[in-house]
Amino acid sequence: MRIALLVAAVALLAPASAQAAFRDFRSPSGKVACAFYSDAETPPLVRCDWQGADDEAMQLGETGRARVRHVTDSVMNPEARVLRYGRSTTFRRLKCISRRRGMTCRSLASGHGFRVSVEKQERF
Repeated sequence: MRIALLVAAVALLAPASAQAAFRDFRSPSGKVACAFYSDAETPPLVRCDWQGADDEAMQLGETGRARVRHVTDSVMNPEARVLRYGRSTTFRRLKCISRRRGMTCRSLASGHGFRVSVEKQERF
């Protein structure tokens, strides 16, 4: 009984970040990097950075439109998993496809999304 109470107490005291999910990936060129993220307080989102972004990033949640955000950090990680051209990855209702012309991320729920490359960034 005491062990069960101890396990329950530890589970209740665990920080919300213990439920966090983070998965980063990058284009084969390494010029675009993205990360899926969610936790107990943040709904699922995808964020992409690109070389030369000058403290800007593109961000998209499962609902709503993509936004350009001012950022003070980066998801550019040379150790991140490479998402080969023509391949996609999905996180809940968010999907990103790597192409030679850039990374396209879309909400499967809203249909909104963005395309990001070093040369061009656009929202749809």
